[in-house]
Amino acid sequence: MNKATTHSLKLQNLSYLILRVLGSGIFLIAGLNHIFETSNPVARLESAPFGFLATSIFPAEMLVILSGIGLLTGGVFLLIGFKTRIAALLLILILIPISLTIQAGSTDTLGPLFKNIAIAGILFFFIVNGSLAYSLDHWLKKKKTQSPVRGAGAASLVIAMLLSSYPSTAHSASPVSYDTSKQDYAVLISQPGHLGAAVHTAKTMIADKKYNTGEFVVMACGRSVEAFTQGSSTDMSEVYKDGKEAGITFVVCGMSLENFGIGAETIFEGTQITPNGLTYMFDLKLKGFETIEL
Repeated sequence: MNKATTHSLKLQNLSYLILRVLGSGIFLIAGLNHIFETSNPVARLESAPFGFLATSIFPAEMLVILSGIGLLTGGVFLLIGFKTRIAALLLILILIPISLTIQAGSTDTLGPLFKNIAIAGILFFFIVNGSLAYSLDHWLKKKKTQSPVRGAGAASLVIAMLLSSYPSTAHSASPVSYDTSKQDYAVLISQPGHLGAAVHTAKTMIADKKYNTGEFVVMACGRSVEAFTQGSSTDMSEVYKDGKEAGITFVVCGMSLENFGIGAETIFEGTQITPNGLTYMFDLKLKGFETIEL
């Protein structure tokens, strides 16, 4: 990935942070106002055209205090990017009744009403996408990287079983004949622990002449891109180095890097980045690669 693309990804991640931090401010202030300056929002609720819809269920002061607690809690969670989707959903559920009871039904409150509609759009963005980069959610997600040993044996067994079916013969007593032309292979991994299994399998096939291995590609999508991160909690640098020395080509999905908030500058040197890992695998298939997905 060139410097311009890397810079663009950094700016994009920074924009998510700015949107989340600035968007949380209005909920923090509103929540504090509802809790410590209760009389003003109570008066607005009681005098609003549709305020009776809320006060007929609960006293106005109780509604204001409860909404203040919800606004403050959701605002703090949104600010730090913790349980972001849940926090955004909580805030939008509070925002809707406030807009309908206090700001609807009068031309004097059209401005605040459409302000709330715009804020609801920001909340909807975080409900769909989560906190993305620079957040507590993202930090906790990186801590959950899978052990490189766990699942490696099973993944190697699955690959070996599938690959063992490639050469076949009608009579077991007859010698097996192999194509003398080079065969290219590609493995699509989706979890960090799959990297060890893919490298082990690739080295075995490269060393075994019956596979007549040409190029061997390990394509990383989804959470597996975390295995290529320098300084991660699960150090896969030795596995990666071992694979590079064996001649394996490592490619990671740019969309997955973006989704998990991983900067291109943090991944292992020599790793190739493709915008879309899935279409890259389809392209390899068209080129005659034998492909498999873990």
